Amino acid sequence: LRLYTVTTVFTQHSPFVLSYPCFPQRPVLRLPVSLSPFGRGRGYSGASFLYLLGTRGRATLFFLLCSLTAVAQEAELHGLITDTEGTPLVGATVRVNGSVIGTTSDVDGKYQLEVPPGLLRVVYTYLGYENFDTIVRIRPEQRELRVDIALSEEFSELPELIVVGNRASGQAQALRIQQSAVAAQTIVHSETFNQYPDITMAETAARLPGVSIIRNNQGGEIVQVRGLPEQYTAVHLNGQRLPTVQPEADQGGSLDLIQSNLVDEVRVIKTRTADADGDAIAGSVDFRIRQPENKFELLAQGAVGNNFGFDQNPGQTTGITQLAGVLNSEVADEKVYALLGGSYFRQNRGSRTLRYDYLDPQDPARLTTANPFDEDRTTTRRGFVGAVELRPSIYNRLRLSYTSSEVSEEIIRRGMLAHNNFNGSTFSNRETSAWEQVRNLQLVTLEVENNFPRTRLDYQLSFSKTSEDQENLRRDFLFSGGGTPFTQDYLETALPDSDFPAGNPPPVNSRQKTVKLDEDVAIGSLNVTRFLNQNKTQFLRIGGRYRSKDREYGQFRAQQAAAFDPPTGVFPEPSREQFAENPPDEELEGNDYRLKQRISAAYLMYVANFTSRLSASAGVRYEHIRVETFPTMTQDSTRFTDDILLPSFNLTYRVRRDRQIRLGVARAVGYPNYANYVDFLRLPLFNVDQFSRGNPDIQRTTATNFDLTFERYGRRDGLISVGLYGKFLDNPTVRITEPSFDVTRFTYNTQVVNTEEAELYGFELAVYQSLGFLNPNLRYFNLNGTYNFNALSAQSSDLIFDSFTLPQAPRQTANLAIVYNNPATGKKERKLSLTLAANYRDRIFDRVYNGEPLYRNSLVSLDLAADYEVVKNISLYARVNNLTDHRYEEWFGEPNDDGARLRSRVNYGTWGVIGVRFQPDPTARRADGSPE
Repeated sequence: LRLYTVTTVFTQHSPFVLSYPCFPQRPVLRLPVSLSPFGRGRGYSGASFLYLLGTRGRATLFFLLCSLTAVAQEAELHGLITDTEGTPLVGATVRVNGSVIGTTSDVDGKYQLEVPPGLLRVVYTYLGYENFDTIVRIRPEQRELRVDIALSEEFSELPELIVVGNRASGQAQALRIQQSAVAAQTIVHSETFNQYPDITMAETAARLPGVSIIRNNQGGEIVQVRGLPEQYTAVHLNGQRLPTVQPEADQGGSLDLIQSNLVDEVRVIKTRTADADGDAIAGSVDFRIRQPENKFELLAQGAVGNNFGFDQNPGQTTGITQLAGVLNSEVADEKVYALLGGSYFRQNRGSRTLRYDYLDPQDPARLTTANPFDEDRTTTRRGFVGAVELRPSIYNRLRLSYTSSEVSEEIIRRGMLAHNNFNGSTFSNRETSAWEQVRNLQLVTLEVENNFPRTRLDYQLSFSKTSEDQENLRRDFLFSGGGTPFTQDYLETALPDSDFPAGNPPPVNSRQKTVKLDEDVAIGSLNVTRFLNQNKTQFLRIGGRYRSKDREYGQFRAQQAAAFDPPTGVFPEPSREQFAENPPDEELEGNDYRLKQRISAAYLMYVANFTSRLSASAGVRYEHIRVETFPTMTQDSTRFTDDILLPSFNLTYRVRRDRQIRLGVARAVGYPNYANYVDFLRLPLFNVDQFSRGNPDIQRTTATNFDLTFERYGRRDGLISVGLYGKFLDNPTVRITEPSFDVTRFTYNTQVVNTEEAELYGFELAVYQSLGFLNPNLRYFNLNGTYNFNALSAQSSDLIFDSFTLPQAPRQTANLAIVYNNPATGKKERKLSLTLAANYRDRIFDRVYNGEPLYRNSLVSLDLAADYEVVKNISLYARVNNLTDHRYEEWFGEPNDDGARLRSRVNYGTWGVIGVRFQPDPTARRADGSPE
């Protein structure tokens, strides 16, 4: 009888295909491991392999024990397995010696199995820990016995062995991939971020180190990495670029389209490698939609809730409905896997906004224009994912997936525009607008991987279609002149629905608009990896990628006067009734632009694990871009091409098994939004009074990035990382807005221009840690925290002020979450999970407005989530968002500084849901080890 302790070291580039020498016909992977003979007294270490030379007597005894087990009244043996500090051990083995009875601990360290009465020898084992070998007496009348075990660590130096095993799963696997990755990155699995009360994936990403977001009126929408504007962050969905559904922006990603409960994993990659897209100066974010796995999974949940914000609009509703379901299953034995998932979220939300302008050139502090308005918005999100994965062998895999997401909004707005003319006269108008806005994403992806003895071939094909339709926007105006000049004190208390002053009925005007935006993106990529030695510690990778984007944006507008009698009150009733017929889609009048973008890329990369401590990668990427704009109305077509070489280098030094230092140096490029190349006015979707002007002279932004990171990986998926980084940009961009008066209202024209250069120096800290090291009673509490500080400066000789930062770049961001997970070890105990999460984003410079810097205020949000298992597999959950009800503000000058003037202010209120979830545990096992 010999027992051995086995320890292994895995890397991302070493396939986890292991075998035992008894089966030489299967391919094997030889790993550096250590062996030690069976120790004395307390037994052997976990994940050991027992080789038994059976005898006839032992077989007879084994048969008798099994027979007795079958006829005796069984009892439940259960408990909790932890280390000496009280941290639960996941996957620890519990075995009744001399029988087939056994099980493993779950993600909370719990175990349970059915055992017969009598004296039993029970052995508890876990990799890297000493075995615990004990005798348990089960009396015939007993039905339940709890045994909690604390295992001690054990370290040994051993030779080599070939073993068979399984990868870690969930967040544990995510951290293993993160630790062995070539480039510095942060990976979070759904079992972690599903504890947060987030709706969109942008909100989830904002809780990761180095990430901040831009929020719209319904939550997170745009992601930024390490304090740089959103156009410098590459956003992927299943490894393919996620399109942007905005008419004036096309280099980011519209993350509010993707609901968080359809995503399985989030990766934030902070340093470039040659095989990654070159247009990622800040970094890249990859959202992995749920994919088929070799386990059965079932999820069904539903919730209702309410908004507790502004609710004074006539007929406004505030209810919330949430539904979600997932089914994942093995279709054919270890060959075919399939997954279906769906999500539905409907939210009614109202808001009130106050907006001011100071446009008097003689007196910049004088209030000239005010625009208070109410908004009633109903948002419906629908999402669906479906995927099939074929695994004809352990060397080949094919996955076909489909993702569909839609966000539709029904909007009613009532507003007042009051204007003090420079000559002392005043006028005002009241406006009612009603429209529906629908944004849609359809994505099909094919991923294939083939492994040969020394070569791996993988390729991907994807096609996405996005659209945004603004259907029949109807605006009805009532105009009024005269009156006395207004003040800000008056507007603080005035409501948009107050009556007009007495006098003649105001004139009436109606406007109608329809807008359509369509974009098609096709991507194909091929990667060939050639291992250079038998141990597969060095390889060359060569590959290419082709990305094609086609976009059309068109609109139809009509106007009429005196279409109805003026109402006795202030506003006409909201209406979407058309007074002019829209032309067919292909004949939309005033088609604003039609563009094509083609990016071809090729790369070569070398990766080497020189020793167990030192690994490095070096490579170069070539990208060729071609942009074409086509005639619309009277504009001329334009074409241009550009070429660039982007080298990169990454180095990892492992101080110890759980501690490593990373260094990354890379060149990256930021392509302008290609809609900027169209030199004429166009009307964006996000605001009916804001226009965008093209700039054919816009140039690409290039940057050199330096990153230095220290990572320490602890027990039970703990992580502490500290990072320093610098980014040096040439030709970054800034937005400049100029207001102009258009008969009855102000309009705002925005243009993107290049500045000369910018520098960013940053510090990053992330902590994911159980508090059990402070006190064993705190082992169920986890502290998740991140902090980023960015010192960023930019220079431009064309702006009237000298010092500024890049748009949307916060100086500081921080997250803090306290998570409590009760492991529930007994039949009468139930799982309880509580999460309190706070998010902070410092003030940001937004754009240059009428020659002045315009800032957005800092934001603090507080969210709460709770889950309680009522009965086995059925839980009640609650989510409360925006407990702080933070205020969104814009300021001329930095907020709270002397001389700063408020430009706009809006609150959206607190909202929450209560629901029920049915989700069987996919890791649950019967006493014989089979799935439940």
